[in-house]
Amino acid sequence: MGEVRVNPLQSLHQLTPNWLLTGLRLVLVALIAKPALSKFVTYSDSVAFFDAYGIPFPAVMVIVTGLLEVAAVVMLLFGIGGRLAALFLIPVMIVAILYVRPDWKNIVVLVGSSVILVLGTGSYSLWQPTDRLLD
Repeated sequence: MGEVRVNPLQSLHQLTPNWLLTGLRLVLVALIAKPALSKFVTYSDSVAFFDAYGIPFPAVMVIVTGLLEVAAVVMLLFGIGGRLAALFLIPVMIVAILYVRPDWKNIVVLVGSSVILVLGTGSYSLWQPTDRLLD
């Protein structure tokens, strides 16, 4: 008899409803959009905040973090490269949790980004180049 291989990741992906992944994307956008934009609107305050928590090169890190978060918001909102957007957010949230403190928003974004990294963003996405790599 032939051996049957079951891909557990693919099975989990098939069991997850598309509306759930789309909803998760929108929740992440809602949680990240304001802090991402505030890094540019209140740049000097953000630099002072980063500096107060001992984040190295605060002036540069505010810009880098803001760009990563804004890019992730746009990508998740339109479903363009969602796994890449999740990959942007995971290290940002880990640094936020380690340097500042773990709060419910950072944890939700970290867990949600991890789910999107593993499962993708569902069929209600415009373009997911990594989905072909994982099939």
